[in-house]
Amino acid sequence: MGTSATSTVVVVGSGLAGFGVLRELRRLSPEARLVMVTLEDGHFYSKPALSTALAKGKTSETLVTTPAEKMIANLKLDARIGREAEAIDRAGKALLTTGGPIQYHSLILATGAEPVRPQIGGDAAHRAISVNQLEHYDRFRKELPEGARVLIMGAGLVGTEFANDLITNGYRPIVVDMLDNPLAQLVPPAVGEKVRDTLQEKGVEWHLGRKVDAIDYCQPSPGYVATLDDGTRVEADIVLSAVGLRPNVELAREAGLEIGRGIKVNEYGQTSDPDIYAIGDCAEYPNGLAAYVTPIMAAARGIAPSALGTPTQIRFPPLSVQVKTTVFPINLLPPAVALRGEWRQVESDAEGDKHLFVDSDNRVQGYVLTQGKCEQRMEMDKLVGEMA
Repeated sequence: MGTSATSTVVVVGSGLAGFGVLRELRRLSPEARLVMVTLEDGHFYSKPALSTALAKGKTSETLVTTPAEKMIANLKLDARIGREAEAIDRAGKALLTTGGPIQYHSLILATGAEPVRPQIGGDAAHRAISVNQLEHYDRFRKELPEGARVLIMGAGLVGTEFANDLITNGYRPIVVDMLDNPLAQLVPPAVGEKVRDTLQEKGVEWHLGRKVDAIDYCQPSPGYVATLDDGTRVEADIVLSAVGLRPNVELAREAGLEIGRGIKVNEYGQTSDPDIYAIGDCAEYPNGLAAYVTPIMAAARGIAPSALGTPTQIRFPPLSVQVKTTVFPINLLPPAVALRGEWRQVESDAEGDKHLFVDSDNRVQGYVLTQGKCEQRMEMDKLVGEMA
């Protein structure tokens, strides 16, 4: 590979991961040719802000923090906006796009993740909106009547945050999830129950341990009626789908790169082809998927120098998350998915609760803090970091 000054690094994607790594690349190399290929319009915005945008009075326009033209100028990018990456010619080291082939020294895939579309019957199932991009949010806002009943499929992080955002702004969320509590894959049952009860007191209607079988148009009035698997019928003005994300791996798979749940990468962010990297929601790191802001920024700091010819290991800090449920604040560090261990409640008082996830060697590998205890986040991150 050539020196960083003469390198061409091609980045596919213009989300937080794509722009995050482009910023690091430009910081390290003022001269490198940086090509950004994206099907989106190239504006920079925070995807996590989508689930709290109502409370902040944001529209799809005001969610944009930096318009595309400014990002392109600031980072001196060769930007291919509205172009689709169609295939990778690994032998010829070229990305094939709808605007023609682009040669690369290093290729970085920041292709993100797609909303999972659950298999649902009914003549209006296709009307469920997944809010994962600016244009999805724009459609959601345009179709959202004042004081609407909003059916949310999924009570994970995004579904629960949307329920909180809607209930604090005069809307009526109805949440359906197959698991017994909200945030069930992230927090111990005792915390999930408190989230459920607190939001219910504010007006959230829960249908837990249930799934949506069908969504049909209401007759003759506008809106929808969802039929749950126990026969319950739920009427709503709009339907949000928040049942999870699936890494976008097709481009990598067709190029013959190694795929697990995401595009498999090593500690440098390299795929099974050493000149191709993956970052963000599409990447499966040695410890698994890491679809939050903190790991994206950490990965960018390792991948950028590696792509420019200086192999640099990605160093992840403790990847704690602030759950944006303002009526019941939570900070948490979820343990690794395959980790064996148990949740232990160590504090519970008027200030809130503190739970630790302890592995079989009695090491703290995760935590959940609620309400006033959220202030302990930094010391808990330090504790888990020291035990890693």
